[in-house]
Amino acid sequence: MSGRNGWDGVRAWHFIRASKAYRKAWKRRMPPPGLPERAPFPVRLQTAVDLAALDWGMHAWENPYAEDGPLAPFWARAGMPDGMVSPDGLPLAALAAVGNASLSGIRLGDGALILRIERNGAAAQARIPGGGAFPENGGLLLVREVLRIEDVWCGIPAPRSGRGRGMGIASFCWRWRARPRTGRTGRPPQPSGDRPGSTRNTIPTAGCTRASSAV
Repeated sequence: MSGRNGWDGVRAWHFIRASKAYRKAWKRRMPPPGLPERAPFPVRLQTAVDLAALDWGMHAWENPYAEDGPLAPFWARAGMPDGMVSPDGLPLAALAAVGNASLSGIRLGDGALILRIERNGAAAQARIPGGGAFPENGGLLLVREVLRIEDVWCGIPAPRSGRGRGMGIASFCWRWRARPRTGRTGRPPQPSGDRPGSTRNTIPTAGCTRASSAV
C-alpha cells in the first residue's frame, strides 16, 4: 500500500506501534476484539472503543506488542478503491490461498466492510459499501474482476490527509509519476496533452481494463 509522497502503510505502522504514546493509549483501553462475522476469512465488528483509534488514523486498535499481528492496521485515511462482491467471480479466498496472501476485514458502523489483503510484506485495502456478509465463494470487483491475488494492488491510489475513505477509482489503474525537475527556464517540461502542474497519469497499467469490461 504505497504511492505518492512515499506513503507506505506497513512502514507507517512500524513507527506507530513503537510509539510510546500509542502504546500508552492502547494499554489505557486494552480494547477487546470485536465480535466475529461469518465470512471465508476473519472479519470483526468495529466497536465503540475502536472509534478512539481514529485519532491515530485507524478504524480499530491493533496490539502493538503482537509478534504475529497484521502488517498494517485498518487505515482510515489511506486511499483505497471501492469494491463490490462478485457472486459469479473467482472466489477471493481461493485466490488468496493460491497467491500466498492473507485476508481479513472489519465491519464499520456504517455497514461498510474494509477488506485488508497482505502478501510478501505488503498490505492493501479495499472498501466494500454496506451490505450482507461476504459470501463463502464470493469474488471481488475493483477496477476489474480480480483474477489473481496480485491484482488487488492494481489501482490503489496514494492517500490524502484527512480523507476517511476511498477515492472512488472508477475506470483506470493509476500510475504515479514523480514531479519533473525544473529545467533551466525554471519551469518543468510539459509533455503534449498534459495539463500544467499535473503530476498524475491516468493511463491504463498493463493488465488493467475499464470496469465495464469485467462484467
